[in-house]
Amino acid sequence: MPKKNKPRRATPGPLTVRDALQEDIPGVCATMPDAYGLMGGAPRRDPDYVAAGLASCAKDLSGREKLKVARLGETVVGSSYSRLALAPDGTTAHTEIGIIHGIAVRPENRRQGAATALLAECEEYLRREGARVMIAEVRPDAVAFFSAHGYQTTPGPAFLIASAAGTYVHPQSVPSTTLMWKNQSARPVVAEATARGTALTGVLDA
Repeated sequence: MPKKNKPRRATPGPLTVRDALQEDIPGVCATMPDAYGLMGGAPRRDPDYVAAGLASCAKDLSGREKLKVARLGETVVGSSYSRLALAPDGTTAHTEIGIIHGIAVRPENRRQGAATALLAECEEYLRREGARVMIAEVRPDAVAFFSAHGYQTTPGPAFLIASAAGTYVHPQSVPSTTLMWKNQSARPVVAEATARGTALTGVLDA
């Protein structure tokens, strides 16, 4: 008897990264449980919370922000959230400082380039907005990933960074996380330990 041909698995399509849309909300929520970085808390698995974040991004507020998705074909396999640092008034942006708030990739889709592509998109977006240094607060299992992409670790409890909008303080919000940073300019940026935390000097152009 002739052998039956096994049905071929449908290929998911190429990996693409773009701004998140309303249609991506269920996929974004599905990426969160095992996220890199700080994304992954219960609120960020709530469709209403994600929808509110999308609405905020769409307004292009001062302290501009982006929610991105990585897709394999039509499936959302990862997401990221980044923005410029904000002053205490919640509207004034520290335009020299970019924050990578988190990168999330479904466990079954890791090691396929999604996290790297999302990080590259975050950094490129923030560079275009004027950021000279990127900072991130990451979970223990994400330290190696960020280190492999040029981020340096520094002890808590905070970053202190001078910018045109004043001194920006980024506290370590969870004791188990690691504060990390990356210089994105040709000018040197130096980490100096102080009593209040690690001061990143050289971020603001002289």
